[in-house]
Amino acid sequence: MIFYLLLPVFSLILLVLQTTILDLFFLGKMGLEISLVVVIYAGFHLNASRGGILAFVMGFLLDCITGSITGLFTFFYVVVFFSSKIVSFRVYAEGLFFIMFFTLVCALSEGVFIMLLYRLIYGVDISTSLFRLFIPQALVAGVLSPALFAFFDRFKVLRDVTEQ
Repeated sequence: MIFYLLLPVFSLILLVLQTTILDLFFLGKMGLEISLVVVIYAGFHLNASRGGILAFVMGFLLDCITGSITGLFTFFYVVVFFSSKIVSFRVYAEGLFFIMFFTLVCALSEGVFIMLLYRLIYGVDISTSLFRLFIPQALVAGVLSPALFAFFDRFKVLRDVTEQ
């Protein structure tokens, strides 16, 4: 029960940190997708109900903060969660290179998904952002994901306490 009460608070804190403070470090040129790494981590380590709710809440709050296409991140984060959940059943998902590769693929697919939706809905071609923004962002997320996974593993005790 505590998990469901604390989830929106900690998700909002993480997303505000991601969209504001980390944006200052990169001077507005690129963002760090910590929320995407959290959703992937949830797919590998949480059960379907808790992780699905976490992915939904993270996506919904990110949609509210960024003001992008309504439901874009909500839909994408839930899809990424269930994809990583399926992958975690079939592959040993604790390997360093696998975590990096899977996060890189998810971050790149997010960029392509955003690019295609903007093209379909608004008729705007943002394909130049793919090379300038989305690929470097995916590389940074992929490289930092094993360190973030190790950081999240430190809170495994808290996760185990809230599951009871």
